Amino acid sequence: MSITICYCFGVTKEAIEEDIANGETLDNIRAKTGLGYGCGGCVRIAEKLWGENGDPNDPSIWFNAVKLDEPC
Repeated sequence: MSITICYCFGVTKEAIEEDIANGETLDNIRAKTGLGYGCGGCVRIAEKLWGENGDPNDPSIWFNAVKLDEPC
């Protein structure tokens, strides 16, 4: 299952993380893919997860995530 981060340009979480694992910076990824240059709605998420001071494990970004230890 892919998680789309940028709907304007079809950039997925998996593609971003693969590029980062290969040494790309978020700025380079943005220039290459268009991430954040459409409507701009994905910029905050991308910066919070993969930006200079980002944390890719920040659970607060996944606001619709189901907590598995709580009943639905």
